[in-house]
Amino acid sequence: MNGIEIRAGLEEPEEKGRPAAALLFLEAGVFGILLLFGSLKGISYSGWAVYPVTALLCWAIWYTCYGSRWAYLLLVAGAVVAYGAVVFGMEDVFREQIRYIEGCILGGSKAEPMDVTETVMLMAALLAFFTAMLEFLIRSHRLLYFMTTGLLLLAPLWGIRVRAEAVLLLALFQAAFWILQTDGGASWRASFEGINKRRILEKSSLAMGIVMLAAFLAAFPLASVNGDRFYTWIYQGEGQVYRMMNRLAGKDTAPVTGGTLGRGNQYRTGTPQLEVEADLKPTETLYLCGFEGDEYVGGGWSAVGEGELFETVEEKLGWQMYSNGRFSASSLYSSMYFMMNTNVETVEPPQWRNLRICHLNGAYENMYAPYYSQRGWGWGGAFYEGYLFWYYEQQDMNVIWDKVYDDFTVIRDWYRALRDAYMDEMRIAYTKVPVQLLPRLTSLCSENHHDSLEEITAFILYTLHENTEYTMTPGWAPLNEDIVEYFLFDSGRGYCEHFAAAATLMYRLYGIPARYASGYMVQPDAFEQQELGSWKAVVTDREAHAWVEIFLEDYGWTPVEVTPAAGGGNAARYPGFDDSIFRNLVQTKGWDAENSGLRLGAESRTESAWQPAEEFFDIDMEFEKYEKWLHMLGAWGIYSLCLLPVFMDYRRLRRLKKLESMSSRRVFFRVLEMLRFAGIMPGYDGTEADFAAKLAETTGVPEADIARMQNLVSEAAYGEKVLPPEAENEVRKVYLSLAEAVYKRLRRHKRFGFRCWKAFF
Repeated sequence: MNGIEIRAGLEEPEEKGRPAAALLFLEAGVFGILLLFGSLKGISYSGWAVYPVTALLCWAIWYTCYGSRWAYLLLVAGAVVAYGAVVFGMEDVFREQIRYIEGCILGGSKAEPMDVTETVMLMAALLAFFTAMLEFLIRSHRLLYFMTTGLLLLAPLWGIRVRAEAVLLLALFQAAFWILQTDGGASWRASFEGINKRRILEKSSLAMGIVMLAAFLAAFPLASVNGDRFYTWIYQGEGQVYRMMNRLAGKDTAPVTGGTLGRGNQYRTGTPQLEVEADLKPTETLYLCGFEGDEYVGGGWSAVGEGELFETVEEKLGWQMYSNGRFSASSLYSSMYFMMNTNVETVEPPQWRNLRICHLNGAYENMYAPYYSQRGWGWGGAFYEGYLFWYYEQQDMNVIWDKVYDDFTVIRDWYRALRDAYMDEMRIAYTKVPVQLLPRLTSLCSENHHDSLEEITAFILYTLHENTEYTMTPGWAPLNEDIVEYFLFDSGRGYCEHFAAAATLMYRLYGIPARYASGYMVQPDAFEQQELGSWKAVVTDREAHAWVEIFLEDYGWTPVEVTPAAGGGNAARYPGFDDSIFRNLVQTKGWDAENSGLRLGAESRTESAWQPAEEFFDIDMEFEKYEKWLHMLGAWGIYSLCLLPVFMDYRRLRRLKKLESMSSRRVFFRVLEMLRFAGIMPGYDGTEADFAAKLAETTGVPEADIARMQNLVSEAAYGEKVLPPEAENEVRKVYLSLAEAVYKRLRRHKRFGFRCWKAFF
């Protein structure tokens, strides 16, 4: 089997000595994984107990594996009995700790921090036996190689800060055992059973560890000095790949919608997605809502489905018998505020606006609606693609319930009853918060009591704007962290989805009905006048946006902008609230960075986060800025170098595999090419009479075998019959013998090119 040697029956190894380097490399791998696991948020164990016991067990496994087979079998049997008894006697403890660890990995548990020393010690023992079995007995390194590489590369997705010592230990483990296990069972591979060669390999493994340590220590300071520029390059490259993949998949033209919150960087392609045409140029920011969130389910929102809510409203109003497709509480409510504003008796009635929306990809599964609107008809609706809305701008809304036209009073009374019943029901539906998922956010709001809507809005805006930063490239959030809490309390970096989700939940925690909304935000200056007098804007994915909706009695669901404006200013606008109120409240409340309820900066984030387990090594390579990404980048760089031998070996094996299907003439050509590379018999082309004798004298391969190969190749070239498979195999066997003999004659610097680059052997 390729590269795998199984020692049947655990027979005594040919080499009686115990290579000390093998013990060192075994402990490096086990301790590296333990350090990586101990850095998982919420995991805490007693390092003073785990590490010495694990080191002693590794020594016992190594000592018996390279000593007596009976001692090793006795150790395994004793370990099974001992750990079986421990697990049986402490079943409840292990069950509780395993559930807690599962919660830390999956992010579903917010229990108090728990010491899991017993489970970690059991895990370390199993890991030590498993690693030793693969490395010492089966001698297969690939599984552990890719397993540890995957753990390091995926660690940031679980919020693990990849510590320098863990990377170094695992890198040493991988590189060292990869070299030591190069004595695989394939016929063309060189044998490394000699004691002297094994000692050379051990020394080369240690040398590689030292080189990797030096490279690691040099790479991190360089990356930290130019961190901003470096990450700009990384994000630019990632963005190019993202845009290219979206274009190839055809996703760049699909309008965005949905309530899933992004956990990584967002990249916009600038691809046109909607075409919006208005009869009058908008004077306010136009919010086109395509999704409204009902319940927060951790990492996203479920879509609003108000069917049951309106059934309750109809039952409360006694409208069930009248409810049908055209007349129902739901259909009446959808246009209620538009109709009320239209029928308020004023000297100068407000003028509604026409808005046509066209999806440029031709798909209309999801529609986008402006606020204070009603589905319209006419105005080119019969001649143009898309759909039409009549809508009012917020500044034109002036609903006065007691001042409507006489012929509208009956409908007004229906609307008023519908509004009151809807408000009673929706307060329950849209103030739900899964507090078990959001303990820190819940605590923040409960510790900062506010009564009025204006105070609550000001507090939300101040908390978001003072403690977070808007960016489209915040990096990847851990999979086991709630994205809203991670954004607000840990990273402090995010985009509109994170701001809107956090604000929606904070409104609800204060008892204010609120909904998460997403769609497009189109600025007035995006509209250009057309020849026929209308105003048109082409909406790209760069206008995709998320915001909060709150319910106002005379406006219905109203958008509230909580994402900071360009330059970091406050962009929130809704009836009854403006920037001057926000500034006055901040000043009168005395909110500042020293207020314990509001200080969510880097210092408090560090204090609020669970601390990692006790560390066995005292090397501090953490950086204050971009620490997680620097560690991840360092791991990628180091493991890319470590993977290079894997790919080189894979390439060599692939080329050697082709040898099985090569013709004898092609194999003989490879022999001549191999001799030229090695500088052996440079003037010969294989047709000389003394070729076999000369080559046998130089390489030590029997002359008769080489002469037989010459004859078979000549017969294949000039004979009338095709060589049988047995003859072709004879030529290949002679080639392998020559390749092994030539390889042994080469100097060290040429062996790499001969074996890895040219793949002769």
